[in-house]
Amino acid sequence: MSTLNPAQVEQYKAQGFICPVDILSPEEARVSRAQLEAMEELQGKPMDRIQCNKTYLLYDWADELVHHPKVLDAVEALIGPDILCYMTNLFTKEAGTGSYVSMHQDAAYWGVDADDVVTAWIALSPATAESGVMKVEPGSHTRERSQVNTYAKDNLLTRGQAIPDAELEPEKQVYMELEPGQMSLHHFMLVHGSDPNQSDDRRIGLAVRYVAATAKKIGKPESALLVRGENKGNFLMETRTKGLGKGARTVEHIRALRRQLHNIFEPNEQADWKERLRLRITKTAAIGLSYIKEFSAKLAS
Repeated sequence: MSTLNPAQVEQYKAQGFICPVDILSPEEARVSRAQLEAMEELQGKPMDRIQCNKTYLLYDWADELVHHPKVLDAVEALIGPDILCYMTNLFTKEAGTGSYVSMHQDAAYWGVDADDVVTAWIALSPATAESGVMKVEPGSHTRERSQVNTYAKDNLLTRGQAIPDAELEPEKQVYMELEPGQMSLHHFMLVHGSDPNQSDDRRIGLAVRYVAATAKKIGKPESALLVRGENKGNFLMETRTKGLGKGARTVEHIRALRRQLHNIFEPNEQADWKERLRLRITKTAAIGLSYIKEFSAKLAS
């Protein structure tokens, strides 16, 4: 039985999003959050940007969410039975901090040739307007907007990608509020972003990016994890790491992220020489560091 009803599927096609969808019980959401925060306490700091990308290759709690039957049933209703997890991004906004996500479209810089990449945004804490929940412009998934790289300090996006204010329609924006254990679904062309967290609690959400297994990756080869059906595209296949040791997980994770780096820091055609130089230096340093970390992980395992 599908997680979504026909009306929700039609809403997704027309508006580009669905919210809310019940996935986990409150207790299951509490357990997932507790596992995440136990790991943070063990390492003595919140998860960094590297750990927040493709988290399912590092931790069982994230792997279980990526493979959750209710999540996959909902995604299958939108993009079909053969499904890849392209990546995940853990978005944590600490209480009272300035972290935000500028209004943007994912499709503008992901480099995926597909009709859709569906993001399942799973809440592990209350996601409200006060705590900086995602806001969207309904129906904005039908055309591409221009974007600029701001590199703003508190922006949670890699380059601070932002659609200029003149191209936004703030009067149409709606908040996709969620209780812990609920998720929203949105199209990768949908204009979306989020404000800072002004509540007294952390705002924690795992954004899981699913794409049909027929999709093609544009640019340098990247990897994805087959989570349902058969692979029919040109993504390299990742190994599911659930049950593996820390060293093996780390190596698989580093290799997957390194494949991403070749495309994440690739300049667009409009980039000037300063932007191109900045991206080249950043890419070279990040790739070099990834080899050092992979070597260290192998020695430790």
